[in-house]
Amino acid sequence: MSDRSESKLQGFKGGACLRPLKNFLRKGSILEKKKRRLGYLLILPALLIIFFVLLFPLVYALYLSFFDVFVGRTLKLTFVGLRNYLEIMVDSGWWRSFLNTLYFVLADIFIGIPLGFVSALALNRRLRLQGLVLAIVLLPYVLPPIVHALIWKWAFNPDYGFINQTLINLGVIKSSVYWLTNPKLALPSLIVANLWQGTAFATIVYLGGMKSIPSELYEAAKIDGATTFKSVRYITIPLLKPFTSLLLVMKTILTFKLFELVYAVTGGGPAGTTKVVSYEIYKNAFEAFKFGKATAMSYTLLGIVAVIVLIYQRLFKAEEAY
Repeated sequence: MSDRSESKLQGFKGGACLRPLKNFLRKGSILEKKKRRLGYLLILPALLIIFFVLLFPLVYALYLSFFDVFVGRTLKLTFVGLRNYLEIMVDSGWWRSFLNTLYFVLADIFIGIPLGFVSALALNRRLRLQGLVLAIVLLPYVLPPIVHALIWKWAFNPDYGFINQTLINLGVIKSSVYWLTNPKLALPSLIVANLWQGTAFATIVYLGGMKSIPSELYEAAKIDGATTFKSVRYITIPLLKPFTSLLLVMKTILTFKLFELVYAVTGGGPAGTTKVVSYEIYKNAFEAFKFGKATAMSYTLLGIVAVIVLIYQRLFKAEEAY
C-alpha cells in the first residue's frame, strides 16, 4: 500500500469516523444549554417574587433601622447610626414585652409540648368516632389566629363568657372574675388561650411521628413482658426525639411572633401587662410612626431568636454525639 493511501486511511480513521460522534456531542451540549435556559426562565417568576416579597423588604428594613424615619408628604430619612438599637437596650417597655413573650414561649414548650404528647398518645389507638374526636382536638390549630383570639375574648367575658358561667355553676366561684382587666390574671389567661392552639400543633406533629414507628417494635416489647409505660419510655420517646427537636424550634419561632391574640383580646392591657414583642413593634411602627426604631426592634428579635435556635442545634448535636 502506497504512502498516499495509508495517509488517507489514517485520516479516515482519525477524523471521518469521529465526526458523527462530535456532531452528536455538539448537538447534545446545545440541547443541554437550551434546557438550562428554559429552566432559568421557568424559575425566574418565582425568584422575582422571592426577591420583591422577601429579600428586598428584609434588606430595606435593615437599612431603615439605622435612620430616623419621618413620614409626611415625602419620606425623610435622618441617619442616626446605632441609636435606635441603643434606645432599645434601655427601653423598659421593650424588655417588659420581651419578658412577657418569654413567658408565652416557656409555657408553650414546658406545658404545650407535653400536653401534645399525651394527646397524641391518646389518639394513637383505635377509638369510636376517631375521625370526629381527631377533628375536635385539632380544630384549634386550623382556626385562623384572629378567630381563635375572638373565641377566647368571648370566653373570658365577665358577663356572658362560658368560663365564668361554668365555674359559677360548679360552685368554684361565687361571682364573675374579670380575667382580662385584672393585671394579675390577664397574662396567665392569654397564656392559657395560646396553649389551646399550641397544644393542637404539638399533637399533630407527635401523632405523625407515632404513626411512623413500626408496630413490630411494640409487639416485640409486649412479648418480652414490657408494660405500656416502659414501651412509651424506651420506644416511643426515644424515636420521637427528632419531632421533639422540631417542635422546640418551631414553637420558639412561632411564639416569639405572637401578635393576633394580644391585639384582639387585650390590646396589650391592662396597663401594658400583656404586651408582647410583636405588639410593641406594631405600636412603635403604626401608632407612634417610629419606623426606624420598629425595624431595629424587629432585627433585635430576629437576632435573639437566631441565637436561641443555634443553641438548640448545639444541644441536639451534643446529644447525638453522646
